[in-house]
Amino acid sequence: MSKVIQVDLGRDSYNIVIGNDFTSSIKAKMNESNSICILVTQKSIYNAFESKFSELESAGLAIHFIDEKESAKSIDTVVGICNKMAGIGCDRSSTLFAVGGGVVGDISGFVASIFMRGIDYMQFPTTLLGMIDSSIGGKTGVNLDSGKNLIGRIHQPNEVVIDTSFLNTLPQKEFSASLAEAMKYGLIYDRELFDYIMHNFDDILESKDVSMLEKIITKSCEIKSKIVSEDVDENGLRMILNFGHTIGHAIEAYFDYEKLLHGEAIVYGMKCALYLSKKVNNLSENDYDEALNALSLFTLPPIDIEDHDGLIEFVKRDKKFKGSTIKFILISEIGNAVISDSITLEDIKESLTVL
Repeated sequence: MSKVIQVDLGRDSYNIVIGNDFTSSIKAKMNESNSICILVTQKSIYNAFESKFSELESAGLAIHFIDEKESAKSIDTVVGICNKMAGIGCDRSSTLFAVGGGVVGDISGFVASIFMRGIDYMQFPTTLLGMIDSSIGGKTGVNLDSGKNLIGRIHQPNEVVIDTSFLNTLPQKEFSASLAEAMKYGLIYDRELFDYIMHNFDDILESKDVSMLEKIITKSCEIKSKIVSEDVDENGLRMILNFGHTIGHAIEAYFDYEKLLHGEAIVYGMKCALYLSKKVNNLSENDYDEALNALSLFTLPPIDIEDHDGLIEFVKRDKKFKGSTIKFILISEIGNAVISDSITLEDIKESLTVL
């Protein structure tokens, strides 16, 4: 039986449906539409579930492929999709289906927000990271050479459908990295979730037990839905979702988005944020050690940041950096995040010593 979580945004409200088969959901939406629809995905996803995608193509659905890497989040990719949609006759009543991870979701959502001034789209996340984080909340965007997601809009999907069968083909490295975002939810909002992941970490990675995963996905979706519902435009509470991300994004950019997966960079970013939480926000030694031990469960590629000033330049491009101050997310205890405007660039540089 499917689990339904509502993201309550008034007229922009939508459901997150956990447990639905993605092909049946897409077919149902196509049957409702009198317009041409399009699906955006990547070749690796298509090849892993070719029979299901072929079934959708036979039903008349157009499929467009984008590249696999973070570099696909570009204006050129956006223009390519828009040209394809215009060429096949999509109109303002068309629906765009995003079947993929965060790159596919961010690109597709941005296209949907601008094509003919905005059309419907549905998210079908294929990664654990997409299921618990990037597919929810309406953030869309593309990268520039100078930083990540510097062009984008808030454009809510009409529905998020989570088919956990996609996780069966997810590489172990990516699966582990994605679990970092769930750990983040525990650190900033829910001590019980933190404890559950920490105490079952090895079992979760080794067995990929559906019931365990659905518990983590459901709880993560509930947390993010509640936060987004209270602060859709990220003017307050929603900022806490960026715990570990200010430095994590800078680390990703520092290594040209090639050395680390997103979740791996966020683990490093959370280590720095924990250091600053203890230094300036009275995070207890016990909570600091326990949180650090939890993050040590992740197997990470070693990094060597020789140019701290160069990394700080990427931090300064963060969207939360205004003038000479930055809104930085700390925790006062495991399960409770705070927004601080007292963290300086020198503090951030000092925190890099824990990496």
